[in-house]
Amino acid sequence: MDNFDLLQRELKGSVDFFLQYTNLQAGSRGYGLTVDSTKDTGVASIASVGFALTAWVIAAERGFMERDTAVTITHQTLHTLLHHAAHHRGFFAHYLHMDSGRRVKKCEYSTIDTALCLNGVITAAAYFGDAQIEQLARQLLERVDWHFIIFEKEGKTLFRMAYNPDEGGDYVTGSPGFIYQWHMAAEQKMMYLQAAAQIEPAVARRLYQGFSRDRGEFAGHSIIIDPGGNLFAYQFSEAWLDTARYLDPDGVDWFENTRLATLANRQFCLEHADRFKTYHAQSWGVSCGDAPWGYDVSGSTPSLHTPKPNGTVSIYGALSSLPFTPEHTLEMMQYLYQHHPQTWGPYGFYDAYNLDVSPPWYSHSLYGIDKGCSMIMIENYFSRLVWETYTNSPVIQKALGVLGFTRRDV
Repeated sequence: MDNFDLLQRELKGSVDFFLQYTNLQAGSRGYGLTVDSTKDTGVASIASVGFALTAWVIAAERGFMERDTAVTITHQTLHTLLHHAAHHRGFFAHYLHMDSGRRVKKCEYSTIDTALCLNGVITAAAYFGDAQIEQLARQLLERVDWHFIIFEKEGKTLFRMAYNPDEGGDYVTGSPGFIYQWHMAAEQKMMYLQAAAQIEPAVARRLYQGFSRDRGEFAGHSIIIDPGGNLFAYQFSEAWLDTARYLDPDGVDWFENTRLATLANRQFCLEHADRFKTYHAQSWGVSCGDAPWGYDVSGSTPSLHTPKPNGTVSIYGALSSLPFTPEHTLEMMQYLYQHHPQTWGPYGFYDAYNLDVSPPWYSHSLYGIDKGCSMIMIENYFSRLVWETYTNSPVIQKALGVLGFTRRDV
C-alpha cells in the first residue's frame, strides 16, 4: 500500500473509532461523550470529546459523514456539555459517565482536559457556521471562570493545574482544593489562547510570560523543552494552532521547536537501540499511552529529568509527528504495516507496542486523545484543515492579537 492510501485508511479508521466509541444514543444525557479508552467503554474523557468534535469536522469535509449529520451530532454534543456534563466554574470533570455526564468518583476538575475539549468546540463552531452551534460554543467559552485558577507565585502569573474539592480525591495529597500549577513549557499553551479571549489583556500577557522556557540542546540547536521530554506535550496545542504560520510575541517558532524535539526523541530511541529491540530507525517515539504494564509516561532527552527508556514505542506519538518529520513518520508507518501487522486493527494503528518484554507485547487498545491527535495531524498534513479553521476563528484571532503573536509568510 502506498503512503497516500495508508494515510487515508488511518484517517478514515480514526473517524470510525470516534463514531464507534462516542455515545450517539438519541435522548441520552451523555450524548456526544467519547470514551477515555477502549479498556473501559463506560468512562468518557472530557478531552476525548474535543477530539471527537474535531473528528466531525474532518468527516464532513471529507464526505465520511453527511454535513447535516455532523451538524446535528455537534449541536447535541454542545448541549450535553452545557447542560449535563459535570463542571465546576466551567472546568469539566476529567472523567464522566458515558451515559449521564456525571463525574466519575472523585476525579479532578481538569484545566488541560477542559481546554482540549474547548479546542474542539472552537473548531466546530468556526467550521460549521451554524447559529445554534455558535451560540452554544459562546456560552461554553464564556462560562469558564479563568480568574478562579489564576494566581501569583514568586512574581509570576500562573494557572492552577486542576481543582478537586474532595478529601481523598484524585491528585489530592493534603487539603482538598487546588492542585499544582502550569509553570513549564508543556501541552497547556492552548489555555493561554482561550483565556486571552476572555480576560483582561494585561493579565493574559502576564500568564503567557509566566511559564518557564527551559532549554536543552539537540544537534547544535536550542530547544524549549517539556521537563519530561514527553512527545505529546509538543503536539497537543500544535494539533490545532497553526504554528507554521505564526511566531509568538518573543519570536519563538513553536513549529520548528516541535520538529527539533521530535528529531531528538527519535535520536534518543536510536541511541538505545542496542538495549531495546523495539527501537530503531523505523521504530521510534517515546511518549505517554498504553504499555505492557498499563498507562506509561515516558520521555526522551533533552529534558530536565533523566529519562528511563523501556522499549515501548508510542505509535500514535510517531504518527502525530507527521507534519514535522514526514519522511521518518511515513517510513515507520510502512514498516509497521508490513512487518508488524499486529499493530493494525479495524480503526488503523493501535496505540503502542513493545518487543522487549516476553512475549512481545502489542497494544489492542485505543485512547481517544491519542487517536485524536494523530487523526488531526494527518488531516493537517493533507490539507491544513484544522490548523486553518481553528487559527482563523474569531476567538483565536482575538487571542493571538492580545498576546502579540505575529503572522509570517511561509
